Amino acid sequence: MRKRIVITLLTLFIWPVVNNSHAADIALPEIGDSAGSLISPQQEYRIGQAFFWRLQQSVDLVDDPEVNSYLNRLGQRLVTHSDSPSLPFHFFMVPDTTVNAFAAPGGFIGVNSGLLLTSQQEDELASVMAHEIAHVTQRHLIRSFEKDQQSSLPRTAALIGAILLATADPEAGAAAITVVQASGVQARIDHTRAHEAEADNLGMLNLVRSGFDAQAMPTFFERLQQSSRFYTGNAVPEFLRSHPVTTSRIAEARGRAVNYPLTGQRSDNLQFYLMREKLRVMSATNLAELQQHYLNVITKGNNRNDVAVRYGYGLALLAMGDYNKARAEIDALIAEDDERLSYQLAAADIEVARGRLAEALNIYQRNQRLYPDDHALSMKQAVVLLQSRLPEQASTLLLEQLELGYRSAQTYKLLAQAQSDMGKPSEAHSWLAEYYYSAGRLEQAIDQLKLAIKSARGNEYQLAKMNARLVNVEAALAQLKAL
Repeated sequence: MRKRIVITLLTLFIWPVVNNSHAADIALPEIGDSAGSLISPQQEYRIGQAFFWRLQQSVDLVDDPEVNSYLNRLGQRLVTHSDSPSLPFHFFMVPDTTVNAFAAPGGFIGVNSGLLLTSQQEDELASVMAHEIAHVTQRHLIRSFEKDQQSSLPRTAALIGAILLATADPEAGAAAITVVQASGVQARIDHTRAHEAEADNLGMLNLVRSGFDAQAMPTFFERLQQSSRFYTGNAVPEFLRSHPVTTSRIAEARGRAVNYPLTGQRSDNLQFYLMREKLRVMSATNLAELQQHYLNVITKGNNRNDVAVRYGYGLALLAMGDYNKARAEIDALIAEDDERLSYQLAAADIEVARGRLAEALNIYQRNQRLYPDDHALSMKQAVVLLQSRLPEQASTLLLEQLELGYRSAQTYKLLAQAQSDMGKPSEAHSWLAEYYYSAGRLEQAIDQLKLAIKSARGNEYQLAKMNARLVNVEAALAQLKAL
């Protein structure tokens, strides 16, 4: 229940609910627009970061490195072709089977696993992500506040405070927002309609620039609209509540898509299908039933995504502990395409489950020659290196990932373990502090930095670096408390 409250607050209050939608003029920001005078980009990022920190403490996000790598590659590809390619974005997946995606200030974009499971091709998933990216690049939340400011600056400040309160206490935040918005709901609804239309328009343009099919956006909207007829009451998917799909909105999207004929599509639909089946297995509540489903589909032999179904079947067998059959299924896929990394990682997962760590390391090392910078491969290899009591090699691999920009909580946590296993307590505490910081647990981060400083020996540069980091984290905690 607490999980649903947190996610619902983001979708309902950061991008407010609209009960119906209509054709709206696309209102792009004017030159000299005062949006941003109310909240600076740095403050906007801190608002989003505060939400993301709070979300991590309320919800166990999907931590599979392969799924997360896929999502971030897709997201960054869209960001590269957006109007603001230099903005920092962070994409993450929520293990929730409802169809939803949401954007917080500062570029924090969440995707429910249900969105990927419902999408029929990569272009459809990309269309929703492009829509959310447009909300961020156009600073829609800040522009909503700017509109409020024109009528009542105190009310705007109260609304910002209410949303921040929601990041710390969902129930209190919901109550505060309800009170603050009571006097101006219609004005915010009208403004949001324009923002949704603008996000559709710019999202589609971004989609095309990134090499995807513009028709994917109206196609996905249409499928959601048709499926919504079978929902009643609170069962309606969250995406339909915060992004209402009407016939006119679909028609507008279709009309725009006609102007963007498909030329040289660059979707990797196979990888999309593979990650979709991996998520299906990860989220399954009845593995035996899912395994039988896969077997039935394979037996019939008329599924156009036969390869992905076989992959899912192999993962289901692995999850159920049938390692011999699982390896046979994955080996058959490798025989057809030995350069598909997902198959190789699945084979290594089977060997790890069997307790055959040396064989798993052989698989990782062979593939490192082909994919030296792949994050999922490196993270999985680092875990097995630590299990094999090879912390020096694991540390080297993880530090290389940091240099490549992969600054995830999991990377920091594994680095802390590696340094501890190497007998370096100061470095271990320092990396553990980064792990806590990335998860928004700033007080624990400060405690670990103090332990790191206390156990530091002889390295004045390292000591100065840790002291500077301590000051930085203490300042971040003070800012968070001030918010």
